[in-house]
Amino acid sequence: MRGTVIETLRLKHFRNYPELTLSPHPGLNLLFGPNGAGKTNILEAIHYCALGKSHRAGSDREVVEREEDAGACAVTVRGTMGRSEIMVRLTPGEPRKKTVWIDRKKAERLADLMGHVRCVIFSPEDLSLVREGPSQRRRYLDMMICQLDPMYFMALQRYARAMEERGALLREARKQEAASLPDALLAPYEAIMAAESRSIIARRRQAMARLAPLAAEKYGAIAGDGGEQFRVDYSPNVAEEEDLARTLREHRWVDMNRGAATHGPHREDLALSLNGREMKLYASQGQVRTAALALKLAQLLLFREETGEMPVLLLDDVMSELDMRRRTRLLGEIGDAQTFVTCTDESDLEGFRDCRTCHVTLTEDRRARLEETRPGPPVPDAPAAEEPDFS
Repeated sequence: MRGTVIETLRLKHFRNYPELTLSPHPGLNLLFGPNGAGKTNILEAIHYCALGKSHRAGSDREVVEREEDAGACAVTVRGTMGRSEIMVRLTPGEPRKKTVWIDRKKAERLADLMGHVRCVIFSPEDLSLVREGPSQRRRYLDMMICQLDPMYFMALQRYARAMEERGALLREARKQEAASLPDALLAPYEAIMAAESRSIIARRRQAMARLAPLAAEKYGAIAGDGGEQFRVDYSPNVAEEEDLARTLREHRWVDMNRGAATHGPHREDLALSLNGREMKLYASQGQVRTAALALKLAQLLLFREETGEMPVLLLDDVMSELDMRRRTRLLGEIGDAQTFVTCTDESDLEGFRDCRTCHVTLTEDRRARLEETRPGPPVPDAPAAEEPDFS
């Protein structure tokens, strides 16, 4: 099964790429070179075109090339529904700091981007899925579901806005040392949070019911050890029958004093365990990496099951931490997904000849330079893509 394929990637003042046009192979693409050269920046650009945000940067300003006012990334993508062009333009100094263009038409909202370029990324930061707190696991779950369901993305936005407005009112009441809290002002936001939480929690439960067994299966496939039983369990903060609006109303004083809402889907978690023991406390580094990879490969399969297409797979600096046996198993699990792999040494994929290889280096002025060193197998003919209008 072939899935989503990026035919062309173009960058303009993106990170350390003043300009780049890349025509990837529909199969395996290897980007190798020294650390800091700009390999991950290419994966980051694809992630921007899929989700409108970076998988690592906290601010869009970080992504725009130094001393430039604007940057952009664009892909021409082909799938079962045909070909389309996606562009994300970043203008940190303007009121609207980010705009999305779909087939050369400006999208009215970021939610319109979801689903056009589905991707799954694994990067060193993803080890925090196991090691860090619940926010990392919620982010993984939310970003996965958003690519499958734009309505979920909108529900998250509405919930977050209502929670922030409620929080601002509580902070003001605390500042004023209020003797009572304004029910007429708080109740509407609590009602919105309750309404949106129902759809958020239902979609999370549905996704986790399908993801958990896939993750357990993929952990075993990568580890190759039947003695390790990996589990992922959804840990809700709100019971299905619970009236969240009432709970929020009853905890207003608590929330005011703590400075945050103590109940709601924004406080949920995924419990990861290995042989019944909490991985955050007991797992080795190798087990942590295998669990994070298993979650991402499970996401890959979930996308295929729900959409009928394989998403684009982005593997950032994964191979160096795996022995040859696990590398072979990992690449065997990829299937037909178009894959981008970054590493420091081309030999990390030694023995895997069917790939297009590019060497990424730095110029004297610290800009990225990309040179194709191995073309890989022939690419099926495709119509030439028009140059995106970056202006």
